[in-house]
Amino acid sequence: MTLETSKHYYKVGVLLFPGADILDFAGPIEVLSHVSHNRNPEDPDRMFDIKIISGSTEVRAAGSLTVQADLLISEALASLSDFHILVVPGGPPSVLNPLIKSNGPELDLVRKFSNLPSLGVQTRIIFSVCTGAFFLGAAGVLAGLHATTHHRALETLREICAQSNPQSEPATTVVQKRYVDGGFLENKAVRVITAGGISSGLDATYYIVSNLTSHDMATFVARVMEYDWREIQE
Repeated sequence: MTLETSKHYYKVGVLLFPGADILDFAGPIEVLSHVSHNRNPEDPDRMFDIKIISGSTEVRAAGSLTVQADLLISEALASLSDFHILVVPGGPPSVLNPLIKSNGPELDLVRKFSNLPSLGVQTRIIFSVCTGAFFLGAAGVLAGLHATTHHRALETLREICAQSNPQSEPATTVVQKRYVDGGFLENKAVRVITAGGISSGLDATYYIVSNLTSHDMATFVARVMEYDWREIQE
């Protein structure tokens, strides 16, 4: 199946790095996987194809969870135009700060994705969970947008955005919410969604599902997962 053959097919890249918070990436994967398993039989092409992207073939997330990558970042950079959604999880400052300061491949991936052209009728989405917004801020993606992160990291995100935003761009408005749909970047091809701490990523993922599939599908999957979806962004 190719991107051109089905308007309901979404390829999802999940950026993973050592020390990433587990629920930040596992939560969205779980929700999107349930959509694929329970999709409307009258619309069988609707699905999410999820790929783990990392700097190494195996990555040890927070705690003791080791995850096998589907693609190295170098490979993903070469095929990034195939992706509709990029999920960027967070982690503790001790993990994120060196990655951001080194201006490494993780930021390259975020920058390149944010500059991709439109997929026609389909919207690309870059979606951060918790302190994953630090990557977006450091890459200059959040300039002029509203965004959020973990409530204890709001000021740090403001500082990162202030240092990274081009002087010609308006400032980032950082707010405390469960999740924020920041709208489209200037290229009108990529939509930016940021979520607060950990479980907020689940709420934001249901919001994405509601927009890309249907509200009924989002509420159905929430019932299957026995999760009390907070639909409002506040």
